[in-house]
Amino acid sequence: MAVQATGYVTDVPYVRAFYPHLAPAWLDHVAVISGVAPPPRNGFAWCDLGCGPGVTTAMLAATHPAGRFYGIDAMPQHIDDARRLAADAAVANATFHAADFAAATALALPQFDYIVAHGVYTWVAARVRADIRSFIDRHLKPGGLVYLSYNAMPGRAADLPFQRLVRAIGETCAGDSSERIAAALKIVDSFSALKAPALVASPMRAAFKQDEDKVPHAYLAHECMGQHWDPLFVTEVRSDLATIGLDPVGSATLVENHDSFVLGEAARTALAAIADEDVRELARDFLIDQSFRRDVFVRGGGELDEHEQRARLLAGAFALVRRPARIAYALRTPAGRLAFDNAAARAIVAALAAGPRRLGDVAETSEAAVEDLIANALVLCASGQVRPVEAASVPVAVMNAAVSRRLGGAEEIPYLALPCGTAIAVTDTVRSLLRGDAGDGDDVRAWQEFLAVHGICASPT
Repeated sequence: MAVQATGYVTDVPYVRAFYPHLAPAWLDHVAVISGVAPPPRNGFAWCDLGCGPGVTTAMLAATHPAGRFYGIDAMPQHIDDARRLAADAAVANATFHAADFAAATALALPQFDYIVAHGVYTWVAARVRADIRSFIDRHLKPGGLVYLSYNAMPGRAADLPFQRLVRAIGETCAGDSSERIAAALKIVDSFSALKAPALVASPMRAAFKQDEDKVPHAYLAHECMGQHWDPLFVTEVRSDLATIGLDPVGSATLVENHDSFVLGEAARTALAAIADEDVRELARDFLIDQSFRRDVFVRGGGELDEHEQRARLLAGAFALVRRPARIAYALRTPAGRLAFDNAAARAIVAALAAGPRRLGDVAETSEAAVEDLIANALVLCASGQVRPVEAASVPVAVMNAAVSRRLGGAEEIPYLALPCGTAIAVTDTVRSLLRGDAGDGDDVRAWQEFLAVHGICASPT
């Protein structure tokens, strides 16, 4: 198994995926709802540490032509793939570097308004985590935002035995890391069938088993076969980043920014007895059994008062990420069922059915109170059905043509760029539309209408 000296799997490439949480509009939204001023957008710079094959970086660059985007990854194959995608899609504002984080710290790079690292921090050795912090310390602007996702305790505690056993067995198997993980999982399944307590208790094992036909072995290899799969408590991560002057802002998992959405009244009362903010967040993770965090931090960010916060939310643009008929006006959370089938929520969905809109524009044509529109916009975002996006629209035909050409091949990218600064997953129906063999039906017509609203013609290129 080819592994770097740092213990990370490098013999198989990571999956091609788009992560919407890394988009500037999404990170700005987290800052605003947390009362923090986001970075200014005049000529901003954005960097992805551990960019993989560069899908997120390239798509965000394509949909934000005024920004400068950088992707850094230690695997040369990833960077080759990223550069090829950017060239094929005529993305001129994306730059990629094949370098580990220590070497990247010394590169001649701009100061960044956004630095993101998805799925890296708890998969690498402690000294590599230190290199990540050194990079951020050197290259983050004052007022800049940092996104850091990581496996979290206590929720991952039940998965530790499963991961350790899979990795240990995999290291004895033949082949590359994808073949090793496949062989190891078959063996571990036989132990699970015997009701080994530590394996039966693993949510990760259950999730892998449930989706075994959908989850690529390349993903599983990167998830499980590295030598430094070490979940951390939120207090440990916050302590790490405090050493470079970063303060916690909020969560890119939007629902988690609202205590009333994830905690019952008794739990909120119990938490209120803890004065220290970091310790209170740690206790909160115990109450919701947190297993994966998407934390946003800031370097010396300015505070927003209630008036400024309200104004920015109204100035923010939002978009549906599913067809209007599929919108559910209820959200199942750890605190129970949250229902929001009301006039304000339906007014927002009706307005966004015609395309992305600023919330203030929705307010001008709606009879709902502004405060109700704001509250319901936040709930719709927390439910994952509405997404903060860019107000301006940019051409994405060239990027999506590059995506279409890759469908069904080894470099397939199952996402379509939207002109409003994000991308959506390609369903089977959309894939058929792009290939020109979708036929005619309600689902096909609904997707055609959805894409047309975004100016996308779903026809073969």
